[in-house]
Amino acid sequence: MDWHAVDALDRAVDATRRFLFPFEAVRWAKLAFLALAMAGGGIGASRATISPLDTSTIGVGAPTLGLGASAVGFDVSTGGFSAWAESVSPPPESTPSAAGALAQAFGGVVTSGLDRLVGLNETLLVAISVVTLLVALAFLVCSFAFRLAFYDALATGEVVLWRPFRSRFRQAVGLLSLLAGIGIVVATPVVAFVVAVGSASTATGGSASVPVLTVSAGFPPDVKGTVTVALAAVGVVVTLVGAAGSRLTFEFVAPAMVARDLGVIDGWRAVWTSLRGSWSNVVAYLLVHALVATGVRIVLVLAVAFVSVVVAAAGSIAVLFVAVPLGGVEAVFATTAGSVVFAAVLVGSVVSVVAVTLPVRLVTRTYLTAYEVSALAGIDPELAPLAPSVAAERGAASTGGG
Repeated sequence: MDWHAVDALDRAVDATRRFLFPFEAVRWAKLAFLALAMAGGGIGASRATISPLDTSTIGVGAPTLGLGASAVGFDVSTGGFSAWAESVSPPPESTPSAAGALAQAFGGVVTSGLDRLVGLNETLLVAISVVTLLVALAFLVCSFAFRLAFYDALATGEVVLWRPFRSRFRQAVGLLSLLAGIGIVVATPVVAFVVAVGSASTATGGSASVPVLTVSAGFPPDVKGTVTVALAAVGVVVTLVGAAGSRLTFEFVAPAMVARDLGVIDGWRAVWTSLRGSWSNVVAYLLVHALVATGVRIVLVLAVAFVSVVVAAAGSIAVLFVAVPLGGVEAVFATTAGSVVFAAVLVGSVVSVVAVTLPVRLVTRTYLTAYEVSALAGIDPELAPLAPSVAAERGAASTGGG
């Protein structure tokens, strides 16, 4: 049996050397931009925190406005803002005076203003959330398009930014849609398991602060436990399958889409046809890729740590030189000039660390991508976007053209 995942290690080294060298400043600058902008090997799911509801009082926008529940709490028993009514309403026995009438009118105006402010805040938060989501989706699509542009550079040997970005944008949208669908499928059993555990905790008097939907209502306790275990097992299996599907979509389907100019569904069909008889190679690839990716991250972290120490030492010396004429280190933070200098040194240090470690990031990113494409070329040469000038000499016959 040919272990393409192992053979691809050496081929990726040759492909990286041929792709990056001889050194050209403009070419490296473009590749560095792609390395920073392109999406990585996975998508981090955003975590949403839902605050528990207090069933004793139903407050509208109280946390947002910073108002205590005793001030604007809605009393279920009286059907109104009880605390506010106590502070502005006259005793029922007395006749309302002019001051009382004014207080009532003023209270009505303030209550109306609060309602409008709460409504405005809710509308503003919804608008901000929608805009933030759209911007995040736009950035994700652009990062996927830049990743496809990087594969285009491997396929042609030319590093161009705008033309492949524009031509691959629709493919990037399809890629994001498929990955989002995989994420939804993976999240469904996980959410169901959490709901089941929460319902069991609530039913047994646990410390669940939020009442949740009881999906196993009406079942005996032993059946509820079986349902929970089954949901956990299904969640684990679906999570593993979804993770593998996302990895293969990023690392095999995306380059196949570029090599054969396919959509994401057709790309998956082509990859699936090639992988059906090579599942042992896929498993070996996933294991070897995990080791390679870990080694790449270690190299990158060590490089960033070393450069950060050197830059931090140089920045500290620069701050000390500035502190002497100002009267001491305390004066750096106590005076405007010292604060400006410190901010400039801090920004310069961050930029220096990014700039100095960028070549290391570019080499490691290129090697990891070349390894993925070389492993795919070992399984099916027609799906690998590798130009003959980039492919390794001893693997050129097996990797083919892009």
